[in-house]
Amino acid sequence: MNDSLNGRGHAGLRLVVALGGNAILRRGDNGTIEAQFERSEEAMAHIVPLIAAGHHVVLTHGNGPIVGNILLRNEAARDQVPPMPLYIADADSEGGIGVMLQQALANALRRTGIKRPVATVVTQVVVDGSDPAFVQPTKPIGPIYSAEEAERLAHERGWVMSDQPGCGWRRIVASPRPLRVVETPSIEALVAAGHVVIAAGGGGVPVVEAPDGTLSGIDAVVDKDWASAVLAREVGADVLVILMEADAVYLDWDTPSARRLDRLTVAEAERLLESDAFASGSVGPKVAAAAQFARETGREALICASEQFEAALAGSSGTRITP
Repeated sequence: MNDSLNGRGHAGLRLVVALGGNAILRRGDNGTIEAQFERSEEAMAHIVPLIAAGHHVVLTHGNGPIVGNILLRNEAARDQVPPMPLYIADADSEGGIGVMLQQALANALRRTGIKRPVATVVTQVVVDGSDPAFVQPTKPIGPIYSAEEAERLAHERGWVMSDQPGCGWRRIVASPRPLRVVETPSIEALVAAGHVVIAAGGGGVPVVEAPDGTLSGIDAVVDKDWASAVLAREVGADVLVILMEADAVYLDWDTPSARRLDRLTVAEAERLLESDAFASGSVGPKVAAAAQFARETGREALICASEQFEAALAGSSGTRITP
């Protein structure tokens, strides 16, 4: 490995890898379980070479389309089955997606002749119940409603509803910052025992912690990349890797003046974030989470495309964020 990883050797790194939001279900997919397994297998094909090289891998993943489908089923069957709260839907999606990734990766490793156990940990993530995000929720979730239905749900369930331009009315919920991952000791023990671990799926299940340590679920959506940064810090990851569709972070994305950013210091990344340089795309939270990890740990983060993962680790692709 080059000097970008502070002199660490190429093999044996502890990596937290945040899979892109389209790892399981993409726009235009038919949504069947067979299609989701196919996507899982595609995603895991990029992880096998890392394990073969001797790296210790913890995977995280998004859950956007899947948890939305769970909420749709909640509403469709609400006359027959009591709807579950959002944080339970988060847990359902984390377990279901984890099983697909776990099975796909275990099968791929077996075909390659690599004997490494794979385990999914349904993960709780502590948030602050007084986080400002709960006062001003911004994350749309679930079905689209008419104005009349939205008014009724706001009255009956206390939901915050928002008219989404060109779409319709949707429930919006808070996306608070994660503070810590409850199951970190279990994840560390599994990694130390040689397991590949899948954790913090969909940002984890948001919980609040009472002064006596008691946990209780709270309806919210934790950003997957922020949760990945917290987990990477807590497990002592050498590198946080955030995967996405684009090959790197760009300024003026999707314009004739687009400029690729190969390397950013934390200070440079934070200046760009403060200036809203990434406001037009979805890469802003990824850059912010990567910068937080680099600032808090003194280690590096990579943002790159799944298929260029190995090249990014070698320093020839992606965007590297340094302390």
